[in-house]
Amino acid sequence: MTDQAIPDVDRGTDDRAMPRAVRAARAYAEATAQTARYLDRTGTLPDPADIAEYANLLAREEATRDERADALRAAGLEVPSLDADQG
Repeated sequence: MTDQAIPDVDRGTDDRAMPRAVRAARAYAEATAQTARYLDRTGTLPDPADIAEYANLLAREEATRDERADALRAAGLEVPSLDADQG
């Protein structure tokens, strides 16, 4: 184990926090799977309806990613930064 700071988790955290985080992570995984299925069936030259569908899928993916991050933070799982520029 490294000496990297690990946040002190309040074990009194709401017992529902981790199940919420699991549901949020699964919702995000499903949103990205839907985007992958969309890309599998889209032709090489998407029409305006394809682009609109992609925009909706991307918005859902981003929203579920944010919900997942919030739920994981509430469950005590937070990483300072994964961005190499902020290391």
